[in-house]
Amino acid sequence: MAELTLVDRSGGPHAYIYGAGGHAHVVATVLEDLGIEVVGMFEDHPERSHPLSDKMLPGIVELGERVLLDHPVVLGVGDNTVRQTVAGLIGSRFLTAVHPSALIAKRVTIGTGTVVLQGSVIQHNTKLGEHVLINTSASVDHDNVIGDFAHISPNATLCGHVVVGEGSHVGAGATLLPSIRVGKWATVGAGAVVTEDVPDFATVVGVPARVIKYSPLGDRIATRHESSG
Repeated sequence: MAELTLVDRSGGPHAYIYGAGGHAHVVATVLEDLGIEVVGMFEDHPERSHPLSDKMLPGIVELGERVLLDHPVVLGVGDNTVRQTVAGLIGSRFLTAVHPSALIAKRVTIGTGTVVLQGSVIQHNTKLGEHVLINTSASVDHDNVIGDFAHISPNATLCGHVVVGEGSHVGAGATLLPSIRVGKWATVGAGAVVTEDVPDFATVVGVPARVIKYSPLGDRIATRHESSG
């Protein structure tokens, strides 16, 4: 695969953002508050970009080439599958961005490329994987484990000893009771109260939360494993 290198030789700390929608602008605010200038925003779907977007660059997925950049990159999209796809196409260093207003306790591990937004709380002995998104004012209590590419939405509450699997999405205002395990690539609906473990690829909603469907993503992954076995 060919390699595309973009070079910006201006001084000071800089970063690129993948995405140019509303969430990308929230990420841009985090970087600005950290004293990091955004030098460009990659967007595969410019028609979906925020009206205030500038410094637009060609999309990465549509290029079909491996991208190497001179500054670190932050993934500014909320869709977990898109973040996973784009992460595999960028050969540059990813930036871990934690807003100064977030409260991070001792012995918290934060993976490469993870973004923690304004007002979030991450408590003692919690582990965040790579490219995790902890959205505005989310509360992640002690001894939690959040898998790679997971998204914890605004005002969600995760009690102690919760596990959220790779690629899963916890909706806005949802509550996960202590010791709950959410499988990989699952979805917890907004406002749900999760009192039982959530299977892989399941979508749960309601109070208490109940499974309403399973994602076809699980079938595609199972088929791929069978064909390669």
